[in-house]
Amino acid sequence: MGSKAICICFISIFLFFSSPFVILITLACVGVKPRFYVEELYIPSLNTSNPLTHNATNPNTSIIIDLEFKRELAHVPLRYRDINVTLYYGQNRSSVGGAVVAGFSQGKRRTARRRAVVDASGLPWEEAFERVSRGSGVEVKVEVDTGYMLRRCDEDRCYYTKAKAVVVAADLVVDGSGVEVSKKAMRLKKKVSV
Repeated sequence: MGSKAICICFISIFLFFSSPFVILITLACVGVKPRFYVEELYIPSLNTSNPLTHNATNPNTSIIIDLEFKRELAHVPLRYRDINVTLYYGQNRSSVGGAVVAGFSQGKRRTARRRAVVDASGLPWEEAFERVSRGSGVEVKVEVDTGYMLRRCDEDRCYYTKAKAVVVAADLVVDGSGVEVSKKAMRLKKKVSV
């Protein structure tokens, strides 16, 4: 009877002290996929409160977008390839422009931010301004296409893994302030092909 209790006691102690190691090893093997967010989207030409930003004959065609790159587990350094940002307008999803943000190393930081300025062409400025002036919003789809590489080290050297391609998108609504209406950062999610 006494040896059985001692055996159970040793097994319990072993499980208690080995559990954190198992959890840490599991976390180390879990993917470190980044998450992409739109912190802010600003279209100056749709700001109805500022008469200088909207000019019917020569509108300001810039669209400013702040992107945030987040990681839950930041124990492995990470590097991004060039980030292609494409914007689409309205229900029919007509492309209105794009920009390229230079690739960068996020290292072991949990978050990083980058700003892109898209020079929009093909956006029906008059129609969009009319809609936001009436209190409606205009739909803008943001698509981000990039790739990321993880830094790995073995006994001899450190290297970056092969790039993993990522295409994510989100639908946003811009109101008469020219700013995206959601008060919190909008997560870009994996694009679904139809």
